Amino acid sequence: MRQDRTTTGYPVTEAVQWKGWLTPKASRNRPVHRWYLFPHSYTDTLVHALIGEWSLNSNDTVLDPFVGAGTTILSSKERGVAAIGYDLSPLAVFVTNTKVARYCAKELRAKWQRLLGVLSKGYREQRELVRDYPPLVHKALSRGRLGAFEHIFRRIDGMEWSNREKDFFRLALVAIVPQFSDAVASGGWLKWTNGGKEAAEIADVYSRTINDMLSDIEASRCSDLRWEARLADARRLPEDARRFSAVITSPPYPNRHDYTRVFGVELMTFFLDWQQNRSLRYQSFHSHPEARPQRPSVPGYVPPRDLEQNMVDIGDQRLRRMLRGYFLDLYLCLKEIDRVCVTDARVAIVVGNAQYSGHPIMVDEYTAELGEIAGLKCQEIRAVRWRGNSAQQMKIYGRRPARESVVIFRKE
Repeated sequence: MRQDRTTTGYPVTEAVQWKGWLTPKASRNRPVHRWYLFPHSYTDTLVHALIGEWSLNSNDTVLDPFVGAGTTILSSKERGVAAIGYDLSPLAVFVTNTKVARYCAKELRAKWQRLLGVLSKGYREQRELVRDYPPLVHKALSRGRLGAFEHIFRRIDGMEWSNREKDFFRLALVAIVPQFSDAVASGGWLKWTNGGKEAAEIADVYSRTINDMLSDIEASRCSDLRWEARLADARRLPEDARRFSAVITSPPYPNRHDYTRVFGVELMTFFLDWQQNRSLRYQSFHSHPEARPQRPSVPGYVPPRDLEQNMVDIGDQRLRRMLRGYFLDLYLCLKEIDRVCVTDARVAIVVGNAQYSGHPIMVDEYTAELGEIAGLKCQEIRAVRWRGNSAQQMKIYGRRPARESVVIFRKE
């Protein structure tokens, strides 16, 4: 691997052999991981590589303060290392906890047959909605699809099973929503189409999804280790003690993607009402212009040294406010990581650089700088992948690929 240094002095190591690990593509064929994927996430291979590189074992505990679809927590479980994750999104916490739960395949197959019998009696009935849903959900799942989803969800809810078992069947339902929605995630927004499948296909698609999930379940050994996710803000973690010996995570990139919109249909169909979803949007990490989070106090914060200079030509004041808020949020998260980690802990932060008005925003270098202000020691910036800039930016400024990196720290 070739090593260089940034203008700020942090060592940069090229690790292009890792480039396939920063997208979820490979996870589509991974047992359990494939149950639900986020569009911007890394693979289990990245987590396994870091666990091996750092020689983590059952005496360690890994932290992921942006748990997403649970890749870090599930991958740690696969390696026999305890892990705890946090996220503001109830969807992320639900997906993660369902993936890492212990199941008995034989019992779940029997329950699936029972659920099938209950569902088959009501698939073709005309159904009135019990819950109130926001207009976006009604529009996205029109033509009887919303009623069909609610029907299945209510039947699951009515079974006398454990919440863990119910969540297994609920996750399959949440996972198939994008196939039926007329609101399709496109970048950081939803694009309206008429391409969603019809309500009559829900039963077959749901059955295939359940059977795929059942095929992924293997007998689990009993363990005293913990793998779980909880609702919490990465800027204010509910941890008192220094307990984590490693962190593997990826905060949202400063690319204007609003995940309360990207997952808006799923969130407001199963988890939140419109007002709750809007509150989540405002409180989320300041990676999109609509965020307006309530933050803890920030003593000692110093913005990245050339951030203001690189924002001079950005005419949109909301974007400038977003970038200032983003790095303030990133500092708060790094400060919390320093607070809850033991001495000699290893930290890996997956980040992507950005471009606005032709100026590069070197997120990985700024992350290294802020981590050191927060109390961590940057060991290297591992440059893994280069992404092309947007078509609009390319037309004006030419092709300028932006770097995706894993910033490696050590707590000294």
